[in-house]
Amino acid sequence: MGNLILQFAGWYAEDEPDRPATHERREIGEGDRALIRYDRRTDALSVLPADRRRGQPGSAAVVAGHPGHWSVTNLHAEDTYFVENMERGGEFVKVPPRRKDFPIPFELARLVLPVARRIGVVNVYGPEPSYLAAAAASDTASNWPRLDERSAYFRVLVALCEPQLRGYPPGAVPTTAEVIDRLRGGPRTPPMSRAAVNHHINYLATEKLQVTEWAGAADGKRSYWKREAVVAMALRSGLVDERHLGLLPQRLSCPQRPAPPRRPVRSLLPRR
Repeated sequence: MGNLILQFAGWYAEDEPDRPATHERREIGEGDRALIRYDRRTDALSVLPADRRRGQPGSAAVVAGHPGHWSVTNLHAEDTYFVENMERGGEFVKVPPRRKDFPIPFELARLVLPVARRIGVVNVYGPEPSYLAAAAASDTASNWPRLDERSAYFRVLVALCEPQLRGYPPGAVPTTAEVIDRLRGGPRTPPMSRAAVNHHINYLATEKLQVTEWAGAADGKRSYWKREAVVAMALRSGLVDERHLGLLPQRLSCPQRPAPPRRPVRSLLPRR
């Protein structure tokens, strides 16, 4: 495994311009550890070399490099931390309190941890992942359902997945009316009615992705469960990703997530 680069990225809500912050970077290699510490005196997060002692005052987490992956140790007795995948919106893992060396499956990640009065963000830039050679793969045919990327139902699916692909929380699933509005104006997409969008969602849920059984079809009071279910399945299985956003009509402005900084472009990251 190559080196990890850790950098304090700011706060989830930066409405206090006088609040100090550090933006130092720290690089660690395989077998090394870095301590993320909150200093109550300066009201700032720091990324420091970690010693082998149990902890230091204000210590929040320890990030460690391992062969083939990296891990997080949650030093807090009560708070759960979470780690977001910066390359695929909506993916995250939770690190329970006092959990030691929790393996993180993301190369580019955003470590989110609460401190006094705010929620801090530390970006972790990992090395390029390694893959098996194509000849070593066990099978070349996908077992996931084949989706026609030229179809109207696929554009409806991409519109449903767009908020999470752009970094919004997992619960951000557009309504039928929002999907209609998002697809309006595209050169390859004639105007869709509510009935047409609902038909495509039902087709995806029952025929293509077959999410009826596990999504809770008996819960008839939740009319939106199919939208949530197809988005979850499409994103978890990799059937829809950021490259498909180009299928949607271009819009002049896109609402920005009022949270951490934008995901970095991999080509701009430091190389080892």
